[in-house]
Amino acid sequence: MDRFTESEKLMYEVMGAIVSVGVPIVYKGAMITKLILQENHFDDFTRETRDIDLNWVDAKPPSMERLKETLNRALAGFGLTAVIKREYGENQAGGFRIFDANGHKKLMIDVNMGPVVDSRIYQFGNVTFRGVTPNSVISDKINAVSSDKICRRAKDLVDLYALAHCAIIKRSELCEIWKKENLSIGTFEVFTKRREDVEHAFEKLNRIDAKPSFEEAYGYLTAFLAPFMEPTLKGEVWDSKKRAWALDESPNNNREEKKPLLDAPEAGQNRPKFF
Repeated sequence: MDRFTESEKLMYEVMGAIVSVGVPIVYKGAMITKLILQENHFDDFTRETRDIDLNWVDAKPPSMERLKETLNRALAGFGLTAVIKREYGENQAGGFRIFDANGHKKLMIDVNMGPVVDSRIYQFGNVTFRGVTPNSVISDKINAVSSDKICRRAKDLVDLYALAHCAIIKRSELCEIWKKENLSIGTFEVFTKRREDVEHAFEKLNRIDAKPSFEEAYGYLTAFLAPFMEPTLKGEVWDSKKRAWALDESPNNNREEKKPLLDAPEAGQNRPKFF
């Protein structure tokens, strides 16, 4: 299955072009998530996107006009033009709409200001650029699912379900990212106690080819999120096939115990907020 639409292929080309004009950026969001899933050979379903998300990581943020001029230099070769949609501010990304010569909107670009915890190089065809790491993507999505933002960001349920099927995930590495970002995940109260609201938001998601059923996604994620909802549960490495967490028995981890697998707790139990 070709996991990328023609629009998304253009977006990757645009991402490379923006890098080529020499700006200090790191990509994130759905375009990076799609590459992570491709690298891990997950193609059970596809979620189409029209957004490019990035962070300007230089210490001195540019003005929106300077950003627009920079984007337009990169977009010129595609016959596209950037128009400011939204000014950036505290806890708000700057937004641009990208139009073709006929005035048709082709995509959107959101720009946040500030550094990222960790990044790496990605490649799509002949295009290369820097993006956040898989652990950074997963930690961000767990953080969203743990909070009351879950119904506004139901797409993160789909992405997290996909990533948990194929990525190598270690609990301690995710916790280290939250520590570096000075974040504490939430109580998962909406996820566990307002299931009908979560289901409603999930079912409203569109532009997803072969989307899993809500029952399947919710059950799988309940198991995956178990040690974050109940920090006293043991388990370090996620076993996607067994739908359970296990102790880390890698060569760098000197543990003598056999790896007991933990089951998900009952949805709706009280959870501590921090760990």
